[in-house]
Amino acid sequence: MNAFFIAAAVICTVCVAWWTVKSEKGATSFFLSAVQGIAALFAVNLTGMITGVTIAVNWYTVISYIVLGLPGVIGTLALNMIFK
Repeated sequence: MNAFFIAAAVICTVCVAWWTVKSEKGATSFFLSAVQGIAALFAVNLTGMITGVTIAVNWYTVISYIVLGLPGVIGTLALNMIFK
């Protein structure tokens, strides 16, 4: 099962990198998406004091939020709700 998740992560990373290279304003969009992902991580953990919903902060989650942005945070929250 770990191999599946690693393969999915590699595929997502390659897709984002390809889009960044091919797009006219790819680097700017990628940077803004990464900032949105990190800001969403801190917003979720900040409001977690009130709502009780938090996300673990480690290298894997931070890298996935940098690469995937806001959809990465939403996906992590969905997985958090499913597996809890």
